[in-house]
Order: sequence, then structure tokens, then C-alpha cells
Amino acid sequence: MLAAKRPETRIPGYPIVHSAPGIPRLIVEGRLLRCGLTTIGGVDEVGRGSLAGPVYAAAVVLGPEVLRNRNVLRAVTDSKLLTARQREVLIEEIHDSARAMSLGVVEANVIDHLGINAAVQLAMVTAVNGLPSIPEAVLVDSVHLPPDCGFADSSISMNHADRRCLSVASASIYAKVMRDNYMRDCARKYPGYYFETNYGYGTVAHRKALAKMGPCPMHRRSFSPLRQIVKESV
Repeated sequence: MLAAKRPETRIPGYPIVHSAPGIPRLIVEGRLLRCGLTTIGGVDEVGRGSLAGPVYAAAVVLGPEVLRNRNVLRAVTDSKLLTARQREVLIEEIHDSARAMSLGVVEANVIDHLGINAAVQLAMVTAVNGLPSIPEAVLVDSVHLPPDCGFADSSISMNHADRRCLSVASASIYAKVMRDNYMRDCARKYPGYYFETNYGYGTVAHRKALAKMGPCPMHRRSFSPLRQIVKESV
């Protein structure tokens, strides 16, 4: 049986990078370091598919002293593969190891106005612009940043980057922890939607609450099934 071909990551001006999904192996970042880059940022978002709440994006810059040492942040991977407790522990390690961290937040009403794809791009661009300086390379999970963002030429989008790049995995954990904390706060302000457990996603309990109480200001009214609920309430 032939071995599965590893995915390719094409970096303009650099050799093709091969990297398989799994625990971040630093292949991509290691290749960039060997090409002479010293500041590499990872960017990821959370909340794209949620029915309520903002979309969060995080940018995390890890220095060569971290990226060359796989014993540092050894347990860091895609936030979706971790428990809430594991993320809470790892965010402290990421904070202690990172050279810089930044968040970009786009609220539900802006998502309704822009659409979710543009809102995700805006959150990511905001996160990168919030760093002390723009990294020489910006690794992004799946999303292509707008060409007029100011650093599109140095951004590299790849599928499963949160499982292939330590900096992107770190960003995914940072964004997830911060958004979950925010949605728990929202649960106290808007009780009955179970934001403290569903974080705005369309669980059965959340959809039942929507049918009973209608949307609150946290909900994205352009999303289905919100459009139908709003239509029926008019």
C-alpha cells in the first residue's frame, strides 16, 4: 500500500513545505527560521459558526528560542482537541512563552452587517495590527487575508494550520479561552440561553430557548435559524 502523500504548503519565495496534521511539529516555522526570518506570527479564529456572540481572532508571536525547542509548549495543539481545563493550563504557558499576543473581536451586529467571512478577516487583521510590530511571516488557519490589509504578501494560509504550526495552535487556544470567558459573562446578562455551556453555538437547548424567548442582542440575526425567528416575530 502506498503511503499517503503529505499536504504541501507553498510559501512564496521559499521551498515547498510538507507537513502532516497532528501535534505541531514546527516544520513550517522551522523552515521559515532557516530562511532567515526571526518574527513569525500565528493567527486563528473562534466563533465562526456560532449563532450568538462575537467572533474572536488571536495573533501570537513565538520567538526562535521557543520555535527551536519542541520541549516548550509541548502539549499545545488545535484548541478543539483539548478540554477546557487543558486550555486553561496551556494559556498560562503560552502567555509566559510568547513574545506578543493580541486579540481582534467583531461583535454580532457587525457580523450581520459584513457577513461572517468578512468579519473573520476583520478580526484577524485587527489582531495582527494589535501586535507591537507586524511579523515577517503571518501563518493563518485556512483564511486568506484581504489584499489591502498591509501584510497580505507576508501571510501564509494553510488548511489545518492549527494542527501543523505551533504559533497558530497557540493562537487557537488564546482565542478560544478568551471567547469562552466572555460568553460565560454574557450568560449572566442574558440568562436562559445557556451561553455558559454552548458559548453561542446552536445546541438543542439553545434552539429551544430561541424558539421560546426569541433572540437577544447577542444573537446574529442574519444567521439561520435567526432569520426565520425574526421574520415570524414581525
